[in-house]
Amino acid sequence: MPKVYKIRRAIVIPLAFSCLFQVVLLLRAWLLPSLPGERLVLTAIFLGVGYLLLDLSARQALLVDEGLQLRKFMGNKKLGWNEITHLGSLVMAAKVYLLLTTTKGFYILSNNYERFPELLRSLVGNISAERIGEEVSRLLANQLKNNQPVRSAWLLAAATLVITVLRLFIF
Repeated sequence: MPKVYKIRRAIVIPLAFSCLFQVVLLLRAWLLPSLPGERLVLTAIFLGVGYLLLDLSARQALLVDEGLQLRKFMGNKKLGWNEITHLGSLVMAAKVYLLLTTTKGFYILSNNYERFPELLRSLVGNISAERIGEEVSRLLANQLKNNQPVRSAWLLAAATLVITVLRLFIF
């Protein structure tokens, strides 16, 4: 049975609220008189945030007996354990990136995944020690929690709500 790791819901939920508020703005712009360029700008913003929401909602890392499967909105990758040539990490403030070098290319996993420490331990347990960077071992002992994307997503939702209320009731 594969172990499934998804992007944290605390990031996806506020993005969904933002998309909902943007749909209200779009409906208002298309059904009622609007400012010059308003439809174009709102449509472009909605498409960008909508794509981000779909991509983050679909993103998964699956650990199976054969290796690692990375799923995204627009494509999937399967990596066998023997194809992973190096597992390294990069820490920037509270943001952690796992850097997977493989025979098929270069892949990055961030600590925005749910149960990230478990994901890291599982990767380390399935990759031979000579292919694991020493910084990964230090990372196992000192887990960093990154709440910045969650705060940013809620800030986006709040800003979109304010703009929606202003546009519907004041302007």
